[in-house]
Amino acid sequence: MTPQSVNTYIRTQGIIAAVVNMALNPLLAWLVNPRMKYMTLAGDHSIIIDAAVTSVVLSLLVSLFVTAAVRRDTKTGGIDFAGGLSEEGRLLSRLPRRAWALGLVLGSGVALVLVVLIFTLSRLLGVQGVTFVRYVMFKAAYTGLLGYVVTRWVVIRQLPLAVRK
Repeated sequence: MTPQSVNTYIRTQGIIAAVVNMALNPLLAWLVNPRMKYMTLAGDHSIIIDAAVTSVVLSLLVSLFVTAAVRRDTKTGGIDFAGGLSEEGRLLSRLPRRAWALGLVLGSGVALVLVVLIFTLSRLLGVQGVTFVRYVMFKAAYTGLLGYVVTRWVVIRQLPLAVRK
């Protein structure tokens, strides 16, 4: 295996996470709610509840899988550190080291921001809900983006720890 630069490694891992989440999350939404016709903004089985839960679970799972991949790829020489580590790591280094705690912190933060954003935009636009098909399309987009971003943050956070071991 030819070692990848840190930036290429981060981008590759992020793209993989984005593609997997863009495919998996809408499918799971449909499997859980096959007869759903309309998603309300708030309440049981709502957009806000689903988005918050998805953000936390996705971030936790991504953190667990990506942390393991970073450790493995560092040990096997799959990452070329010649370009150095990202400066973004300074801020992210303040986050928890353990994969599960990192995932929960990232997921909770994202969930909070996402819920406030969805609620505010929906109220400003006068939207009280959307068709299930539109929600699934939205879910594909936001979980793909979330998968990429969380993967990037986790790799940047965990690389310095993996290098030291």
